[in-house]
Amino acid sequence: MRRPPPTRRERVRVQTIGQIKEAALDQLRNVGAAQLSLRAVAGAMGMSPAGLYRYYASRDDLLTALIADGFDALAAAVAVGRVGHEDADVAERLLVGFAAFRRWAIEHRHEFGLLYGDPIPGYAAPEGGSTHAASHRVGEAVLAPVVDAWRAGRLRIPSRPAGTDDPATRRWAAALDPELPTEAAAVVMGGWTRLHGLVILEVFGHLRWLGPDSGPLAAAQLRALVAELVAPA
Repeated sequence: MRRPPPTRRERVRVQTIGQIKEAALDQLRNVGAAQLSLRAVAGAMGMSPAGLYRYYASRDDLLTALIADGFDALAAAVAVGRVGHEDADVAERLLVGFAAFRRWAIEHRHEFGLLYGDPIPGYAAPEGGSTHAASHRVGEAVLAPVVDAWRAGRLRIPSRPAGTDDPATRRWAAALDPELPTEAAAVVMGGWTRLHGLVILEVFGHLRWLGPDSGPLAAAQLRALVAELVAPA
């Protein structure tokens, strides 16, 4: 059964929510997530604070929406980055996914900081809420080729890799693929943390001492990481 088209009131609400998020992102870029204020967002829109509360009951509700949107945008960017590479070798698919992750982070530094930067004072994401699900979509988008490499027998798994006995690794393995052994999950976790470490260093300016363009270094490191994770066919 087809859903009826949205009413004018529903269309206006969706449009207003989009405008609120844009105003909040502007404030985020100017003053940072810790200083995000519903009153300031409302003022930027020419809306009363009471009017804004009809859409978001608190600053935390708005932050949750922005974080979930950011994770979804990042996951979508990785998927778009792989367009045209669907039939490529698993190592190439992994590399273009890593590169797309890095590219989105560089082009959206403030949004990336909201997702992976310092914890926001006083904010805690809802347990099992939209941010949790959206963050998993990023992991699935980036790491699906690593699971494919394991299925193809090409994931490099050393003897008892670090993290094999960690309960968090076992939970993460089940989330990625119920059949993924913890040894493989520990390898994937190591690759994930190294990708994050490189991108975070670059996004937050800690590689500037190397010169004005850290792109060639990042590209070389990503290729090296893929080579360490995936054996040649």
